[in-house]
Amino acid sequence: MDLTISIATYDRPQLLAQTLRSCLAQRNALGLKIEILVTDNHPDAAGLATAREMSKDAALPIRWQADLTRNMSALRNAGIAAARGAMLAFIDDDEIADPDWTDQLVGALRAADADIAVGLRAAVFAENAPAFDPAGDSFVRRLNLAPGALVELMRADGKPLHGLGTGNSLFKMATCFPDRHAFDEAFGDAGGEDAELMVRLYKQGRRIVWAPQARVVETVPPHRTLAAYRLIRAKREAQHYFNIYVAHAPRPARAAAILRLKGLLQVAAGTALAVAGFEFGSERRLRGRLLIANGVGKLTTRQVGYIKEPSLAA
Repeated sequence: MDLTISIATYDRPQLLAQTLRSCLAQRNALGLKIEILVTDNHPDAAGLATAREMSKDAALPIRWQADLTRNMSALRNAGIAAARGAMLAFIDDDEIADPDWTDQLVGALRAADADIAVGLRAAVFAENAPAFDPAGDSFVRRLNLAPGALVELMRADGKPLHGLGTGNSLFKMATCFPDRHAFDEAFGDAGGEDAELMVRLYKQGRRIVWAPQARVVETVPPHRTLAAYRLIRAKREAQHYFNIYVAHAPRPARAAAILRLKGLLQVAAGTALAVAGFEFGSERRLRGRLLIANGVGKLTTRQVGYIKEPSLAA
């Protein structure tokens, strides 16, 4: 098997079906032997019926497995452990891949002799774009790099330059996951495990290539366009940034002190901006409150934990 497409899912059968359709519709001009692996985290096996239905007369084999561990790192590790391909691609269960997605990811990986390829993520909104971001830029992953460029992920002092997730990414199994276990489960309760993995692999010398032609489109549900959701995500992302930066900095104590000072300054500046702009209670004005959330994230050690999501099951 050349490539395993790994999809972790929880209680989103309709979106999972869309993701699977897009994976089954790959042109596969490279002639790869591809399998699809669905790892279901729902206690009622919400994705099983979808996987069975989609596998009927499918051009690619679809395998389904259950893993009920409420830890995203453990779930992703289960997908790695069960993969049969020499390469492993991650796509989220709310993403739809372009028809040449696998060709573009694998082609970029091979052309750059890289270990990891990351592609572009666009967004469509189930209802309306958020009032605080009408263009939807905060939901898009787009690096300011030329196609095929190698990604410089962090500075020598440990500062991450990009927060790369594993949705829409491709890994060489032999160089990235030699022991079939990669994601740090300490990050699994609150997220950030994928960004931490990318930084760790980069520090180990793994080459990451930017493949913007390998595009997926994320479907953003209405509740994620609300200001309250964006603010709690901003706080959580700041906590991830703090933890990853400090863990990989040559002088962790110094890095932590600098980040906490920056957090204090962000809270102060954000409060002034939010008051001056009458932001509290607004769905449109978030500049000051986002600064506050980023500052608070750097000042708190307790992770936000799971952000409660409404069920999207049919």
